[in-house]
Amino acid sequence: MLSRFQFILFLLLPFLLGSCRDVVDHRPIVTVSIEPLRYFVEAIGGDRFQVNTLVPAGASPETYELTPQQVVQTTDSRAYFCVGTLGFEQERLRKLTENAPNLLVVNSSDSIVLLEDNHVHDQQHQHIEGIDLHTWLSTTSGKQIARNVLRGLCQVDSANAAFYQQRHDSLVQHIDSLDGEIRQILRPLVHRTFMIYHPALGYFARDYGLQQIAVEQDGREPSADRMQQLILQAKHNNVQVVFIQEEHAGRAARRIAESTGARIVSIAPLSVAWDKQMLHIARTLVQSPQ
Repeated sequence: MLSRFQFILFLLLPFLLGSCRDVVDHRPIVTVSIEPLRYFVEAIGGDRFQVNTLVPAGASPETYELTPQQVVQTTDSRAYFCVGTLGFEQERLRKLTENAPNLLVVNSSDSIVLLEDNHVHDQQHQHIEGIDLHTWLSTTSGKQIARNVLRGLCQVDSANAAFYQQRHDSLVQHIDSLDGEIRQILRPLVHRTFMIYHPALGYFARDYGLQQIAVEQDGREPSADRMQQLILQAKHNNVQVVFIQEEHAGRAARRIAESTGARIVSIAPLSVAWDKQMLHIARTLVQSPQ
């Protein structure tokens, strides 16, 4: 039988566990548009901030619609770190700043040389016209993003500027090391053209002398005529890899791979594990066909 003490403890256990779960996090909140920006904010900010991400896993940042709750959460933040080119940012950023005039908005793409986007989007894919919006998928751009994040965190919390500067410098060293490792991996690569369902790797291709060919057409699956052209292009350029992303179905990409013998490789451009994804992309480009 249970002793009196054990019985009382048994009765109190749910309340004790509940109180543990309800511990309030008093750290200031900052918001980021996408998970890769969380990587940079946490790498520089450490555990000094709670970081909220607007675009959930599996959603497209080009077409994502913010919920009213997310708008409120963002306006309650100390700072908002945006890519600066995404569809929902263009539509919502003005309203956010009007509703929260004291909100610090940090454009992580500031001072990055933006690439032209030759890929045609449909009307639902709203972004800065003619600009490749995937600025974060580059070690060169990554260092500038780190500088922009550092600037924002120091504005929010100037008392800890030295702490953020030190972590920023360590991150830049890591990015330089990552860049060197990617270059070493890609050095023996002979066939430097790849296909990708949604053209997210323009900055990556620029950095390492590669060429990407987009599969989707006007933001949708390509037509039958376009499919034949893509298959011929893949064969002509000896394409070995066709990338797909979880945000897009990519059925046409799979058919092209089947028709040409190329490998289908899944990547996660919106992953918080930014550095690991960059290495994954490089390594799969040089892997021998199975």
